[in-house]
Amino acid sequence: MAARQTVPAGEADAVHRRHVVSALVVDRPGTLNRVSGLLRARSFNIESLTVGSTHEPGRSRMTIAIRGDDGHLRQVLAQLERLIEVLEVTDLTQRERIELELALVELEPPKDPAEQATVSAALGWAGGEVISTDGPAWRVRLIAPPEAIDRALEALRGHGLRTLVRAGAVAMAAGTITPITENGATRA
Repeated sequence: MAARQTVPAGEADAVHRRHVVSALVVDRPGTLNRVSGLLRARSFNIESLTVGSTHEPGRSRMTIAIRGDDGHLRQVLAQLERLIEVLEVTDLTQRERIELELALVELEPPKDPAEQATVSAALGWAGGEVISTDGPAWRVRLIAPPEAIDRALEALRGHGLRTLVRAGAVAMAAGTITPITENGATRA
């Protein structure tokens, strides 16, 4: 494998990819606005931004999935670290991680056993479960990594997919994590 060339912070490397960032933040009004505004100012396409409480009162965890190049990502990480409300920032992109997403789907009931088998297979790829067969539609829940959700949805599109609601990814490091400080160094 060729050695990766380092690009200084803020300089584009022209390769836009999906990045997953975790941020521990103080839970108070305006925090989400500041974080999303910072990302908007850097022209990142926010794929998903999920916020939830943690085991510590007054603290929330943000999982941010964004598309952009590595140079701008380094700049955003440094700027996130400088926000007073942000206590810790971790780039999970290249780390082994657990990443899941929730999707709720409404679709036409399968017309025959073959179609039902296809729907069941798609649900199997994404930890899916039928939660309601009442009325003129089936409602299903998918809980899986985003790529598995995408694969299942692609299969379901040809089977009367009516409504889709995706909650956004949540992620955590699968091993030990080392938060990034504002100068790019790691904390012990």
